[in-house]
Amino acid sequence: MFWDPWMKNAGRGVEGLLPHTTAVSKKGKTMYLDRYFEAMDAVLAKVRGTQRARIEQAGAMIADRLAHGGALAVMDTGHMLRHEALCRAGGMLVIAPFAYTLNVDNTMEHRKTERATEEMAELERRTVGLALDSSKMKRGDVLIVNSNSGRTSNVIEVAIQCRERGIATIGIASFGQMERCAAVHPAGKLIDVADLCIDNGSPHGDALVDVKDNERMCPGSGIASAYVFWAIHAEAVERLQAMGINPSIYRSVHVGGHEYIEEQRKQFLAKGI
Repeated sequence: MFWDPWMKNAGRGVEGLLPHTTAVSKKGKTMYLDRYFEAMDAVLAKVRGTQRARIEQAGAMIADRLAHGGALAVMDTGHMLRHEALCRAGGMLVIAPFAYTLNVDNTMEHRKTERATEEMAELERRTVGLALDSSKMKRGDVLIVNSNSGRTSNVIEVAIQCRERGIATIGIASFGQMERCAAVHPAGKLIDVADLCIDNGSPHGDALVDVKDNERMCPGSGIASAYVFWAIHAEAVERLQAMGINPSIYRSVHVGGHEYIEEQRKQFLAKGI
């Protein structure tokens, strides 16, 4: 029979699983673990303390557009939200991804590949236009754009072209990072082009914990952006219910089973929300 030493103390709580430790090392310095807990707590507290009004505004925007037949999509540049927001237990079924790539296989090492900034901007503009044309998003939808730096050209161009198409954009970024990074796109940064931008509270450089003789570690933006996203989600659902609309929300497959999830999908497809 398989024996797991962790399981012999099951039901006794964390105290039964871990050896006794103190919050301070023998030299009187706070341990990395505690520094991380404190720093991450501070980031989330900053979100709660400074971004509530913007989160409420985002929830209202989403609820209003969903109530009138709109859809909700998420574009993430690689900071966890791409996976966290989609097909999650407790998340609305209406949430969809938006991502695009352009891969060209044409290696010619003897030719110069550098392009002027203006040429790169034009290529980005055309690529984003093609991506949006190929997508199912339309006027009246909402796109949440998650970019910690809030300055990359593709993110800015997507926000600009969505506005031109009547697709509302909600940016999630680190204001501290944006303030200290130069804009790459001529139009500026995410806060300049999105309809609404929310600070994830993470600091410049993202990492939260100082490490002796090494780089700082433990980024805050992934957890913080997910925290902002689910806060927006909670506000949107409450406002939808206030309008008499009860949106389809995923139940965990480990609770309801695959059959129940399929039934949820059928109901969602029938009512569109």
